[in-house]
Amino acid sequence: MEPEVFTASVPEMNTLGNGICKQDGCVIFCMGAVDGDQIHGQVVECRKNYKIAKVVSCDAPSLHRCVPACPVFGTCGGCSLQHITYAHEIEIKKAAVEAALRRAGLGKVSVEEILCGDPVRYRNKAVYHFSKDGKLAYFQGESDQYVPISDCLLCPSLFSEIAKETEAFFTDKKTAPVYLYIRGNVALSQLCIVIGAGKQPVHGELETYAGYIREKHPGIVGVMTGHGKHPEEKGEMLQLFRGRNYIEEFFMGLTLKVTASSFFQVNTAAAQLLCQKAVDFLNPAAGEYGVDLYCGTGTFGMAVAKLHPKVYITGVEINAGAVADAKENAAANGLSNVGFFCGDSADFAKSTYGSIDFALIDPPRAGCSDKMMQALCKLKPPKIVYISCDPGTLGRDLKKLVEGGYTLNRLAACDLFPRTKHVESVALLTR
Repeated sequence: MEPEVFTASVPEMNTLGNGICKQDGCVIFCMGAVDGDQIHGQVVECRKNYKIAKVVSCDAPSLHRCVPACPVFGTCGGCSLQHITYAHEIEIKKAAVEAALRRAGLGKVSVEEILCGDPVRYRNKAVYHFSKDGKLAYFQGESDQYVPISDCLLCPSLFSEIAKETEAFFTDKKTAPVYLYIRGNVALSQLCIVIGAGKQPVHGELETYAGYIREKHPGIVGVMTGHGKHPEEKGEMLQLFRGRNYIEEFFMGLTLKVTASSFFQVNTAAAQLLCQKAVDFLNPAAGEYGVDLYCGTGTFGMAVAKLHPKVYITGVEINAGAVADAKENAAANGLSNVGFFCGDSADFAKSTYGSIDFALIDPPRAGCSDKMMQALCKLKPPKIVYISCDPGTLGRDLKKLVEGGYTLNRLAACDLFPRTKHVESVALLTR
């Protein structure tokens, strides 16, 4: 069968980097096309309700197009929007949030602002994988195919320098590492390194490496080893080899101890913008009491407590290790108006008999459970600030809250992951 080819003007695109057009009433997602392009395309896959195509030629490029700065864009899979200007990326992400809420049945909702920082060199952690020939690379997309990386533009150049030195060190060694994990604070004054030591590590070689890399970079405060395929995979136990297992990060006026394996937003500068917007939306009065649900290590709740010392807040998190870190950080920052509860957020809300004045919610990508939504609507806090990393689940959950008696008052977005498909949102609801 002859491949299906077509000519089209591309009127819109999505955050995956695909242009969207129609032919004979059928929606076509064209990989790499940009809104404003005039293209020749070829269909590569037919689905039930749409087709997937590739660009054969671009006869008239969009004004939004630009030359990707990364030489492996389109192969690596980590970025999806390097082929458009950053200004246009912001417009697309704003539209994506608004469209998700419309699809959820919330009507025409406008994002009042999209917060953004520097679109390059913003990541505070990275994971590199050693290929079979000992070269450091990224995994392609969601596969286990290696893509050699000389310098990722989303990470500090210091990370690339450490990666190259690490690769060179182990080139003639018996130890065959699996991965290199780097985490640093925003100032890059403190870093932790984790080496996935592989199946037959040589202790002496690891000891020599720890001394070598710390001498090259005095800011490396700790070197650890792991024995799995990825530093963040379930069950991976990181062992401290030299120094300490944490860095200190300075966030919203707080000094936070961040261990190598704990969750912390990968874009510190943008996360502070998002946190400040959440606090502004919340705007708690003196004497108010609220809960920080799905609080993780309690960063956002502690920011509320720091900025509003006459407000009391309880963080709720099911991960015991995260709660322990939160308690330690709260004590270190002298916060007596914040506490933490280890347990399921829905169960806590259901068992809270006293009234609360506000709820701060930052759920995982899957959003809130039905049990959580029911408990929250029953508890009826006058204010809810919902932070989301997925516009689709945000729309679903906001719709439930609106049906439960809430009004969506304000909505902002934050580009926490520039040049990728992801966008964060923060919403204020009242009743």
